[in-house]
Amino acid sequence: MIEPKPLQFHHYQRREDHPDWSAIHEQAVAEARAIAPLIHADADDTAADKAADAIRKMKGLAKAAENYFINRRRFRAGSHALRPMYFIWTMHYTCNFRCDYCDDHRGNAYYDLPDHPMSFADRVRMLKIMRTGTSAVYFCGGEPTLAPELPVFTDLAFHLGYHPLMINTNGFVLHQALKRPEWRRWLRQMDIIIVSLDGLSLPRLQKMWGIKAVEQVLVNLLLLRELKKVADFKLVVNTVVGEDSVDMAGDVLDFINDLGDVWFVPVPVNYHGRDAEGFAFERDMIVRPDYQAFAGKLLERKREGHLLIGSYRILDLLLQVRPYLCLPTLRPHVDPDGRIAWPCRAPKHVDPVYLNLLEYPNVDACWAAAHRLKSATDFHGPGPEQCGDNCAWMQNYTTARYHEFLTDPLGSGIFSEIRDFAFRSR
Repeated sequence: MIEPKPLQFHHYQRREDHPDWSAIHEQAVAEARAIAPLIHADADDTAADKAADAIRKMKGLAKAAENYFINRRRFRAGSHALRPMYFIWTMHYTCNFRCDYCDDHRGNAYYDLPDHPMSFADRVRMLKIMRTGTSAVYFCGGEPTLAPELPVFTDLAFHLGYHPLMINTNGFVLHQALKRPEWRRWLRQMDIIIVSLDGLSLPRLQKMWGIKAVEQVLVNLLLLRELKKVADFKLVVNTVVGEDSVDMAGDVLDFINDLGDVWFVPVPVNYHGRDAEGFAFERDMIVRPDYQAFAGKLLERKREGHLLIGSYRILDLLLQVRPYLCLPTLRPHVDPDGRIAWPCRAPKHVDPVYLNLLEYPNVDACWAAAHRLKSATDFHGPGPEQCGDNCAWMQNYTTARYHEFLTDPLGSGIFSEIRDFAFRSR
């Protein structure tokens, strides 16, 4: 039963160009009441369903533990060809938005790239191959919810024992998709749904995203918030922080913190650190007073116990772009055609090697072949044969924290991050 409470704000202050939240919330609740009877809720679980989910989570934990000890041995032996924490699967490049900051980490807008997608059978096989090397998968795009077979693949991933199942979406079509019969179990099976929301100013979002009906994202965000009362999952808002949107990021942080049951994660947009001459991206955005005020507010909210992805340490590292060791093989990107850029998509100094994961029986075989072609060991750094970059994305800093876990498992404090990210929903 959907019994909404009125939105109440403590930190957030509505601006003139922000939406009418009463109308947005009313629409979201109406959609939730229409959709709730159509989806598989937690209350619909049979004993067999609960057992299957428990087994899935145990398999995921077992794989993550197995990979940790394998990676620890490899790291001690001087190899950075590590088994992934998760695969980032770009299902296709198709997107209904035209975000002015979004690219493939090599300067190409996703929506301008030609799609060469795998066949349905190959995508099924890809999920099975990826599972040999990891416990988690992250569905991305383009816009993954535009893929008609998405609920088929998430269902397969669920039954293959992936945990957590994650997706990054603009959320624009979810109110329509969730009414379709093939999406009935989708919310019940997803562990983490990340919705991109870069501000609350309607005209500025229209310009940034390249669409008119930006209110639909806000409606669908609140729709998901209502539906997770009946089908529990972790709901996260991902906010890009750019030179022209620092103030909007602060508004989103305040709004999400006031909701109280939605997580927040910041992304300094395409920030690549300082070059050899000391110059940094976007006029050194991170030293600007407004950016530092945002960073300080976010870290204070973390101290206060608000729902923010990452520990205080990892958020401080990310927001201040502090030095770190990136291990890109821990979070490989799979392109729509099955290729993987090795060791990383975005090196400045050298070109990556491309291998097709479908040509190998398992992840270890692919990694061994790739490592022979180009060493992944000590790839992150300023040298001529290193990546030559210092990207500030949460996924890079998660690999840095994993490195700390490999070298100092008891002192790294990573267990609390694993608990929060994979298991704590509210």
